[in-house]
Amino acid sequence: MPVADKWYPAFVESLPSLEGKCIAITGTTSGTGFVCALTAVQKGAAAVLLLNRASSRATEADKLIVEAAEGSKTAVHSVVCDLMSLDSAKKAAEETVKLANKFGGLDVFAENAGIMAMPDDRTKDGYDVQIQVNHLSHFLMTSILMPSLEKASKARGEARIVTHSSAARFLGLQKLPFGATFEKCEANTLGGNSGAVKLMNFVGPQIMRYCHSKLANSVFVMALHEKLAAKGSKVKAIAAEPGIADTKLMVNGFNTKTEVSVAGSLKSGALKMFSCISVMQSAADGALPLMAACFASDAASGDMYCPSKKAVLPTGAGPKIIYNKGPPFKTIVAGVPIYGPSDKKERDTVKPENLAILWEKSEAATGVKFTV
Repeated sequence: MPVADKWYPAFVESLPSLEGKCIAITGTTSGTGFVCALTAVQKGAAAVLLLNRASSRATEADKLIVEAAEGSKTAVHSVVCDLMSLDSAKKAAEETVKLANKFGGLDVFAENAGIMAMPDDRTKDGYDVQIQVNHLSHFLMTSILMPSLEKASKARGEARIVTHSSAARFLGLQKLPFGATFEKCEANTLGGNSGAVKLMNFVGPQIMRYCHSKLANSVFVMALHEKLAAKGSKVKAIAAEPGIADTKLMVNGFNTKTEVSVAGSLKSGALKMFSCISVMQSAADGALPLMAACFASDAASGDMYCPSKKAVLPTGAGPKIIYNKGPPFKTIVAGVPIYGPSDKKERDTVKPENLAILWEKSEAATGVKFTV
């Protein structure tokens, strides 16, 4: 049984009108991206652009969003975008520019699409599948979309680039230096596939690579924020974390042939168990930080939105596993962790060395000179 929405209805009511704005979202076939797209329609956006890999799921989801827009002033357009291919990502960004410019530029680019716990495979471009889908292709697309975002910001006062990170950004660096996953390499050379995750406090290689990609998302925002601020741009770079939501991300991610200690239960009973003990929130509630970053009136460049509540799962003799949930609040404001410079939780996201590494390696991997 799906988890019921708890905070979504009131939150949507609090959002401002999106009249006249053009919104582009990657990964709208289900989960947080689908909710974000429907909400953009509900709030009266001029256009909602749906960027997905061609599939029956994408066709079905696009149809539902088009139906939701019937009778409104919102135009809905589908753009084929396979983030496993830098060439496809480039073409999708170029098509998005053409569509957005019909509406006076792109107001929001929501980098929502992502994959999790995938095997130690490579894309045809030669990169780890998780780092390319979750970060590199989005980095390339943002560089192409920047002129359209600047155009909208000058016409309507602001535009936004939003990445969807995760609490996974806090893990994984102890096993692999940040930036190592950005390099071209052969398959099965970044830890392999054994022991993707255990229920108690263990980060295996598949999750480790996912952690790197999610840290890349938040670091990208902070690096971009610094560059935009130095330029005096009205384009904002903002990050979000969904917490634990009832989406297909985990089930799809663990659907591999590798030995995963909780994979079977994740695909059967564990997700129901999490819901019963109030650890998991609905996909709509999980989309709130993303939508705050995309649409909220008080969002500033360099902000990081996370769920504001905690749900704690006792784990016997071991440490407790804490899952974030609830309405969004900011853990980073204008590039500065709100708990102060000594706060260790967000130190890797704002670490100057990480910002420099990410930008250099992302440019090298995508073959673009991303000048803001």
